[in-house]
Order: sequence, then structure tokens, then C-alpha cells
Amino acid sequence: MGLINTSHKEVIQSINNFQADILKHPYYLFNDKKANIVTYYNLNTTRTTLDVAAKIPYSNLGEESPLRFNRIKDMFLYGLERVSLSLEQGDFGLESSSITGDGVVLPDTIQPYPGDYFTINVVQQKYVFKVIDATPDTFQDGANYWRISYQLDQLNIDRLEPLVVAEFQFVSGNVGTNFNCILPKTKWDLSKELDDRAVLLKQFYKSLYYNEKVQTYTYTWLYKICQYNYHSAYFYDPYLIQFIMNNNILKNDGSKYIYIGHKTVLEPTFAIKYSKSIWACLEAREKDNIHACTIQTYAKYIDDPSTIFQTRYEDYYELTYDKPSAITEYTSQTITILDPQVIGHIEENDYFSYDNLKYSRYNLLVKYMNDQDISIEDLVVYDRIQDFENDPINYFLIPMAIFCMEYYIKKLMTKTS
Repeated sequence: MGLINTSHKEVIQSINNFQADILKHPYYLFNDKKANIVTYYNLNTTRTTLDVAAKIPYSNLGEESPLRFNRIKDMFLYGLERVSLSLEQGDFGLESSSITGDGVVLPDTIQPYPGDYFTINVVQQKYVFKVIDATPDTFQDGANYWRISYQLDQLNIDRLEPLVVAEFQFVSGNVGTNFNCILPKTKWDLSKELDDRAVLLKQFYKSLYYNEKVQTYTYTWLYKICQYNYHSAYFYDPYLIQFIMNNNILKNDGSKYIYIGHKTVLEPTFAIKYSKSIWACLEAREKDNIHACTIQTYAKYIDDPSTIFQTRYEDYYELTYDKPSAITEYTSQTITILDPQVIGHIEENDYFSYDNLKYSRYNLLVKYMNDQDISIEDLVVYDRIQDFENDPINYFLIPMAIFCMEYYIKKLMTKTS
């Protein structure tokens, strides 16, 4: 009976933990309410003249209005009811009641104020609603949120636009995370550019380097094979595969899921070699140690009969990140993972000319290693990366670029104190 009671206790505790986790879900209380996407005009308190005690604007809208607003696009408001209009017989004939309602502002988004405005995006005719009251409230899990009351206003939206001093974008996917839900438009635009190009690079990389025959990522020197009449040979890098796995480099590209795993037996020193490779240096952003990282390697023929490579007609070689005891003629020269010239530019924090397509692609890497902000010029060079599609350098460069792009996306969206 003791074991049964213990098991029953654990089951009950698991159920309680599950219910507690549900309460912490950012959308839990709104499962029965529809989310309305609105354009929200939030009072900019630093540039608006307010009543110091009541936080109420000194004057209404007008050419000389002291009010200033932040415009937030695609913001979610919950609990907005369908507008219902009631007609009554008044002293001057048929009169309509004022259109009012309540709504909920999600936690960790904005602080609403009386005097805010919003328009509902899905409504063809833009009706302007004014916030007349905002009160704080608390969820069961302790998170704070705002409940607002609003009413239909006769304001022309064009009168609000000149009073907008800052533009923001609401990112619904960041609700309930450590990332900011309200992003300045400049950060959102750059994040969108980064994400769009990262997705394209992932799709490009899969189409070019994913080898269906061995179900992993390999590359080949087509130029040398054709020029020197070499036997078909492909190269496989387990250290690059580990980097892709560690950082989910090729996920979320909109295509079907492809499992990534090691296709060869890892040697006992693999973890040590990986810690000294350029891939580990990128992950830790160790600029001071980059000169000591492994950036060149040799390759050895894969002759292990237990691997999928031995079932194929083509020759497959594995990058070793050291010099094996026996090197075939085909791999007698080193394979460069990252150009030593790029290492020098990283150490000196020196950028390549954007006119130099071959090397300007590395400016993203240089800025990442030196913790510098990036610009759109660092991204547009990747729009022409297909000009070098058969270049083995892209086998190593594209995962590096995707890693840096996703780092900057997270950096742009991270909450700041």
C-alpha cells in the first residue's frame, strides 16, 4: 500500500503542476475571447504634458496640442465585444446611446492611459475608439495586466497622425517570453530583414548541400572533378554537423523537417577537437582566442562498413580537423574552413569593402565577433550568394551567417532594462 499511496501522490502532484503551468500560459484567460488586432495610439508620457497627479492630458487634440503618441501596429486587445447600438426616443427625436466597452491589455506590453486611442484593423471603415479608463488587475499566477474601458470617438484619424512621435510593432510570438513584445519600428524592420534572409539561406543550403543518398549535408568540388576528371567524391564535416545541431541552424525555414545527426562514429577526442575548432569559438564569441582555433583541416576516406557512406558508389571523405596518418592523393592539400584573411580582419575589427562580394560576406561575422551593430549593407550581399553556389566555401560560410543573423534577431528583441 505504501507504493500505491506514493504513486497516487505523484500523480496528483503532476496534475496540480500541469494546472499551474496552464495558468502561467500568457493566453490562458483569453481562450474564450477573440483577439482583436488594432493599431494602438499610446500616450508618450515623456513628450506629453500630463496632469502630474492624475496623469490626465491638459488639453484635447489640436494644432497646438501638447499630446504626443506612440503608434503600435498589429497590437492584440482581448475582450472587445461586438458593437451594439441601442436607439431611444429623446427630446430631439431618435437618439443613439454611446458605444462603449471593455478590453484587456496583455501583460508586459504597454501601460495604457485614459486618452489613448485605437482603431480595429479588420474594420473596413476606420472607427476611432478612445480609452476612458485604465485599471490594473492581477492574474491567478501573479502576473499584472491592464483592463481598459473605451468608447467610440468622432475623432478623424488624420488628426492623430501628426502627433505620432515614435512607431512600434507588436510581436505576438514574444508574449510570455524573455523577448520584447513591443519593438521600435527600426528594430522590427531590421529583424524582419534578418529573418527573411536567414530563411532563404536555410532553404538554399538544404537544396544545395543536403545529400539524399546519405541523408546528411555534404559538398563536392564540381570544378576540380570536371577539370581533372576526378572520380566523384563528397566531403562530410562532423564538426559542422555538431554546430548545426547545437544551435538549430536549419530549423524554422518553412519546409519539411529533416533530422540531423552524426553519420559516422565519433572518435573519443571529438569533444576536445570541437572545443578548439572555429565552431566552438563562434558559439562562445572568443575573439581573443580565434587565432588559435582550427580553421584548416584534412580529410580521410570513410571506410567504415557500418556507415551509410559505404553503401554508395561515390567516394566519401570525413574532415578530421587534424592531419591523419595516411592521406590519400585527393586530399593531400588542406581544406580551409575560414579564410585566414578573415581572421585578421576579425582581430583588427576591420571591415571588407562592400564592393568586394567575395569577402564582404564576412563583414557580418567580423561585426558579430566584435559585438558591433550591423546594417542592411551587411545583409544584401547574401542576396547574390548564388553567384558562388558551387563554391565549397559556402558549405561552411552559410551556417556561420545564419548563426550570426539569428543572434542579432535575439539581440534586437531582448528586453532592455
